[in-house]
Amino acid sequence: MNYDNYPDNWTDTIRPEILKRDKYKCQHCGLKHRQSYIFPKNSKPIAVTDAEAREEKRYGEKAWKVFLNVCHIDQNTQNNDFQNLVSLCPKCHLHMDKAYNQIKKIAKIKKN
Repeated sequence: MNYDNYPDNWTDTIRPEILKRDKYKCQHCGLKHRQSYIFPKNSKPIAVTDAEAREEKRYGEKAWKVFLNVCHIDQNTQNNDFQNLVSLCPKCHLHMDKAYNQIKKIAKIKKN
């Protein structure tokens, strides 16, 4: 990830403080930071050990370790107020960004 637009203390201070505040859980779906999961079709993720995840992958299951993102709610990487930051799993972060980008696209169309 490119951290050029982030403050110097992002990785060693801000991000860890937000993860701790949010109890190392995705604030949308509840997945835990650095926890391995299998993702069965049409079912909720199941927490497993790293070894179990590796074994499930051998049999074609979707399995991986989740690393949470700390996201800017307003999409502004310069706004590092703690109320603007939230811990999300990659899937929820992608969903949040998608919604924001759709709104931005609609606003741009209306402006033109």
